Amino acid sequence: MKKTYIFLVLLAIVASSCKDFLEIKPKGIILPEKLSDYEGLLNAPSMTRTFPINLLDFTDDNLNTFEATVQSPTANGYYWRPILTMNEKASPDVWGPAYRSIYSANVIINGAGSATDGSDLQKQSVIAEALVVRANCYLELLTVFAKAYNPATAATDPGLPLVTSTDVNDKAPPRATLKATLDAIIADLKTAAESLPTTNINRYRATKYAAYGLLSRIFLYMGDFDNAETYTDMALQGTHSILNYNNYATYTLMPVYDLNPEVLWQRAAVSGSPIFMLYSNDLKTYFDSNDIRYSFLTVTNNNGLGRASLPGVYNFGITYPEMHLTRAELLARDGKFNEAMTVINTLRKNRIRTAAYADQTASSAEEALTKVLAERRRELAYSGMRWFDMKRLDQEGGMPEVKRINPKTGVVEATLSPRSPNYTFEIPIRVSAFNPDMELNHK
Repeated sequence: MKKTYIFLVLLAIVASSCKDFLEIKPKGIILPEKLSDYEGLLNAPSMTRTFPINLLDFTDDNLNTFEATVQSPTANGYYWRPILTMNEKASPDVWGPAYRSIYSANVIINGAGSATDGSDLQKQSVIAEALVVRANCYLELLTVFAKAYNPATAATDPGLPLVTSTDVNDKAPPRATLKATLDAIIADLKTAAESLPTTNINRYRATKYAAYGLLSRIFLYMGDFDNAETYTDMALQGTHSILNYNNYATYTLMPVYDLNPEVLWQRAAVSGSPIFMLYSNDLKTYFDSNDIRYSFLTVTNNNGLGRASLPGVYNFGITYPEMHLTRAELLARDGKFNEAMTVINTLRKNRIRTAAYADQTASSAEEALTKVLAERRRELAYSGMRWFDMKRLDQEGGMPEVKRINPKTGVVEATLSPRSPNYTFEIPIRVSAFNPDMELNHK
């Protein structure tokens, strides 16, 4: 156990003070030997606190304002400026933490098979969990630093450096294409699903259904609706239930996220929280006073209407409501609008005050899709999914122009137009400085 502690401490130290493009420099690390050491690493912050809070800054759910001179990552992300982190001496937001997690995952993937104890099945299960975390990090990086998936250009659009080594003497790989990046993470998830358990010790730890849920997300992002349907249905086979918010007098009585039967796979933020982030005027229009999500998950402060939280560590992972919403969207896109609305109404009955509830209906697939996406906006607000949705919907021409309007002056401070190149942020300055041959996005 002593080696485990030394390893984790050293990993934390080197991960916070590195100078190469991965933001790591693992010299002098004592690698784990026992399978329990590798499994312990699965519980480390680098493997559980993986969500980049910056993704909330980019969305049309969020309201903020900054002085024009402010160049912080939060301000740069909010105004969709090309570069998130201007300070080349600082670990780059989103990129740095994600590649630190990928490094930790690679330690497990490359080493657990040689552990001095444990069966082959146990080793493969631990490796499979690391594959899921790595795939999730790559997907989130893609939504920030690569163009949205377009099957016509994905084979040439730049994706990400696919890092599999933990040897700092290895040359940093070039960016794989977007298609190659997605192919790699899909292959990893399919491999992982074969070895993962159906249940795990807590919701931070991956299961087969977590791998299926992540595959559902990826194929939805790609517009591959047939595969998205396959893996959504497989994810929904996991044991779960949908909480009826009417059964709780206050949100404080609800289960904490880690015990919440709606949570399929829990992810915490690398740092920060959405608590007190302000709802945009646009997001407010999606709710009314009979929607319990609005009363449970908002708080009024001096600046306006802010986000609140259910009990426990805020979850940015995969939920079963998300899977049901994906299923409804796929039904609507397939022309099965009545079935889509049945799925939506099943969820809404558990979210709207009983006395005010009425089924929603649709007379066409187009109307059903509009209502499904509106429900997705309500249910998944501040879950980490809105930027993902904005990016994929913009690719198919479904996103309107988004404006940053100063709430005090009414001045339009920034605009994100349909198909804007600003849906893709530039490779960080620090990364390109250490890797001058790395292909950039904004040419």
